[in-house]
Parts: sequence; structure tokens; C-alpha cells
Amino acid sequence: MKSGESAFDPGKCPLCGAANHCQLCTADAYKGPCWCARVQIPDELLAPVPAEMKNRACICQMCVTYFHRHRSTPHTDLKILPGDFYFDLGGRMVFTAEYHLRRGYCCGNGCRHCPYQ
Repeated sequence: MKSGESAFDPGKCPLCGAANHCQLCTADAYKGPCWCARVQIPDELLAPVPAEMKNRACICQMCVTYFHRHRSTPHTDLKILPGDFYFDLGGRMVFTAEYHLRRGYCCGNGCRHCPYQ
């Protein structure tokens, strides 16, 4: 490593240093599409990523979830569209996977059709 360079690991989150579990950045064997391809990473979350790691290492799912849970703006800007939910036999509203994908993150509540598990 040259003087002034930092250790770079594309398999680690550039924000917290935890494993990012990205099949695009690591050599790990995964089946199916990567979780990071199904979420929208806001520019505010990408801003603190060091320049040498931008577009080379993914932010982990924990950091993305934490950001969405604690950002200052409420999640009221996402309109619920026809087909985004249904009512199950118990009368509970159940959101579809398409709704969750449009929302862009996992809320961590164990939703029935969560595509981020």
C-alpha cells in the first residue's frame, strides 16, 4: 500500500465497516439478485462515503435501514396505489412486495411480503 492510501475492502460497508453482503462487490457465491439492487440509496446517505470507495463498495443493509428510520422527513410522500395492499382473512392490511420495493427499504417489522429478507 502506498503512503496516504487507506485499506480498501469492497466487502465492507464504507460507513460502519460491517460486511455489506453485496454479491456485486464481493467474491462470495450468491444466488439471485443482490439486495442492494432492490433498494434506493439516498444521496444524503452516499455523501459521507470516502471518495476512493464511491461506486466500489456498497453501504450495508443495516446502515440503509437505520437512515430511513431516523431521517428527519416523514415517509408520507409515498402514495399507496391500487394493488399495493390487500386485507387478509383476519382483516389485517397486508402490503405487497411491489409496494415495499417502491418504498425502497426494509422497515424491520417482519412484513409478510418483504423482499429485503
